[in-house]
Amino acid sequence: MKRLIATDYDGTFSRGGISEFDIEAVKKWREAGNYFGFVTGRGTDFFDLCREKGIETDYFLVYNGSMLALGDGTPVKEYFIPAGVFSRLSDFFARVPDVRYYDKPSGEDFYHHFYASFDCAERALEVGKEANAIFGEEVTAFVNGPHVNIGVKGSGKAQGVFDALEYFGLPDDAAAVFGDDYNDLEMITAHNGWAVSSAREEVLKVAPHVCGSVGEAALMLLEQNSKL
Repeated sequence: MKRLIATDYDGTFSRGGISEFDIEAVKKWREAGNYFGFVTGRGTDFFDLCREKGIETDYFLVYNGSMLALGDGTPVKEYFIPAGVFSRLSDFFARVPDVRYYDKPSGEDFYHHFYASFDCAERALEVGKEANAIFGEEVTAFVNGPHVNIGVKGSGKAQGVFDALEYFGLPDDAAAVFGDDYNDLEMITAHNGWAVSSAREEVLKVAPHVCGSVGEAALMLLEQNSKL
């Protein structure tokens, strides 16, 4: 059976740099007929970053899962926050005294996600929880370190992986997902996934599996598949 890897980038696939071992493992994974892609809070500029680093992918899940795009950057499924909700989110974060950055409306009718940042993860968690309490019927806030990523309700990394599985015609149990931070928790639990060994303690405690690196796990999964 073909499988699909969906991995977070910052802190998971890239940990102080990208390992040639992991890149080679991904090549072997794809050569065996499997799919590989990133699921990240970054935006569409991430496509160029992967090309610059020589990482070939079959798909991307950017904006914390709010856009599924093919390896060439072509969008195939997207989730949007309506402009009115986005504006209210911006007004809310404008009143938070210690926010370092928050998105402001740019005149669009819809937005893939809303982003804000703080000095530390603890503060981001506090404000993210407050945002969910106020706007939870319309959007969901996910926290990644000091960053707050907000998408329309029903979106997120976990749903994005389901969308990728559906697009490639794979069953729900065909995904191997990897993460390290708070915004990966839902994805890891929903898809019986992996935490890298350097993940936050909160993630390591709940992850069904732990690995040294994405490449290490990919090669192990390939070996397991060869024995079936």
